[in-house]
Amino acid sequence: MLMKFSYLLLAGLTNGSVYGLIGLSLSVVYGSSRVINFAQGEFVMLGAMCAVLFMVTFALPWPLAALAMLAIVVVAALGLDYGIYRPLMRRKAAPLTIMIGTLAGAIVVYGLAFLLWGPDQRYVPPVLSLDPVRLGFLITNSQQISLIVIFFVFLVATWFILYRTRFGLSVRATGVDPKIALLMGIRSERIVQFSFIFSAFISGIAGMMVGPLLGGHVGMGLLLTVKGFMAAILGGLGSPFAAAAGGIAIGLMEALMAGYGTSLYAEPAIFVLILLVLVIRPYGLLGDYEAERR
Repeated sequence: MLMKFSYLLLAGLTNGSVYGLIGLSLSVVYGSSRVINFAQGEFVMLGAMCAVLFMVTFALPWPLAALAMLAIVVVAALGLDYGIYRPLMRRKAAPLTIMIGTLAGAIVVYGLAFLLWGPDQRYVPPVLSLDPVRLGFLITNSQQISLIVIFFVFLVATWFILYRTRFGLSVRATGVDPKIALLMGIRSERIVQFSFIFSAFISGIAGMMVGPLLGGHVGMGLLLTVKGFMAAILGGLGSPFAAAAGGIAIGLMEALMAGYGTSLYAEPAIFVLILLVLVIRPYGLLGDYEAERR
């Protein structure tokens, strides 16, 4: 029983790390722009599928493939910024309109990926070895361990940027009120651009690392966007760290329900949990309340 429970915890922590990274990315963008980027999961998909393109088709070593992949996801992030966010902001569009714009961007990315790779699931080559590694009585692999480590590394990096640098102070100020931040000399558009690029960077790395474990296909972005959004809502959309914690909670809940019951009820149970949390704490389990003076 203990061994089974430990394996389920490891599986939940692995999946939760992916959900947490996407939730963290969504929260970073939301924190600077007050917009939910519904194309976030497509960056994960691009990370996995670009690994196929550069490591299999072009036979590049993984460091060069990673750099090429990051270039692709950054270009996609800049496309969202310059092609959707900025034009709509200059027209004083409502946040909901911009969110629908990001969804349209996700559909465009999916369509291009579908034309390039087709609908079939692809083998994603691992960055690290998939050979079994024993940790006590657990058997895992280097790729799985590295994904969990990367999750905590990005948590620390995000905390350091936001709370230990002057640039992070500018990011948080822009999230509170971009107009006042602009009057204080903060270039709000550049801050939002950074949030798009940083979140794409995180999600692209997550896709390249989780692809060998789950496989890669062009439709994976939508599902991961939903899971990341659920993580952000459960933990607290206003805080990247609360959103990341929500991802871990969802991953563990999925694994435990699949191991001790059936996975068919995992997602309905998670939605019920999120509904209960929103009734009791509208800003999420770990989210902070925001006061607005009218």
